Amino acid sequence: MKWSRELELAQQAAKEAGRLLAELAGGAKEVLSAEGRDIKLKADREAEQLILDRLRGASSHPVLAEESGEHGVPAGGPFWVIDPLDGTLNFKRGIPICGVSIALVEGMDPILGVIHDFNRDELFSGGTGDAARLNGTETAVSEIRDPSQAVLATGLPVGRDYSVEGFAEMIQHFRRFKKTRMIGSAAISLAWAACGRVEAYAEDEIMLWDVAAGVAIVRSAGGYVSLEPSPKNKWARRVRVAAHETLWG
Repeated sequence: MKWSRELELAQQAAKEAGRLLAELAGGAKEVLSAEGRDIKLKADREAEQLILDRLRGASSHPVLAEESGEHGVPAGGPFWVIDPLDGTLNFKRGIPICGVSIALVEGMDPILGVIHDFNRDELFSGGTGDAARLNGTETAVSEIRDPSQAVLATGLPVGRDYSVEGFAEMIQHFRRFKKTRMIGSAAISLAWAACGRVEAYAEDEIMLWDVAAGVAIVRSAGGYVSLEPSPKNKWARRVRVAAHETLWG
């Protein structure tokens, strides 16, 4: 694999950040901001700084980080994309569905990803030219091709349309699937799509750092991915993922 060194580095950084967050989960979770539908914790900042230190200490690639923004992000070359704690509200409330997400992106296309679910000690990884893996063992998307038998994972990101019309459109997606799940973490939702626990995932106006790693892993697992830019924010995306393209028919 062309990016094997970067993949190993991302795995190490994600595991270290996961260990830090697991330690912080049992103690105080200082809130730095809670505006509108968003929340930021001190834990987010601490985990991000750890990841930044590890990546910049061993790699020359620029970084886009959820908390601290752009660190020399280029127009077309490869750069890291970090979400140090995806599922922050779950983490704050003690709901054990959250994780560390690290991706390498080239030309705005995710080419490798690592997601560490530190609550279950599950490390998902994958990238261009390599298989998707869960704790080192190859994994793949579900074999289900009929949406009436499939599970859709979705969510309500901060930037999406919360109007009655916007929700009506979302419900049309729900009706096509056997079940719909909202677990509060885009990264974990995508990791579960990559290993066949769910068959599809969709969110509008979701930020690149929430989904970049998961998109790369799902592709490695043999899944279908549509990742479209948003006119509202240069880092926001409209994402449609499925075990098979027929699920979005």
